[in-house]
Amino acid sequence: MTKLQTQYEDLEKAFKRLKEASNLPSTIINQDATIQRFEFTFELCWKVMQSIERENDIAVYGVKTIIREAAKLGLIDDPSVWFEFLKDRNLTVHTYKEELAQKIYKKAKEFIEYVEKLLSKTKSHLK
Repeated sequence: MTKLQTQYEDLEKAFKRLKEASNLPSTIINQDATIQRFEFTFELCWKVMQSIERENDIAVYGVKTIIREAAKLGLIDDPSVWFEFLKDRNLTVHTYKEELAQKIYKKAKEFIEYVEKLLSKTKSHLK
């Protein structure tokens, strides 16, 4: 199994867990779980993007550059949306602030649609 295949499987599992958490009643504990799952799902998304870029001889570093290149490869449609998710991901350390936690929780639920598209477009790159 290639590194990309392993990352893809990990992303599928993380995505399933994110969807599961996002469908639970909106309690503080479930919101925290959804935010945590958003965090690690986002991390796996950009790592999958980076692996595909490396397979295409595109050596990039830094999440923003990886996201830009993913858009050029057609893995994602709009890098600016992913930049917003990156910003939200970076703010997760401050979820003790209730208002911010609510915002990130809502964004995590929106993120699901984008991960579904990425998984679909990534599948064709698996060998």
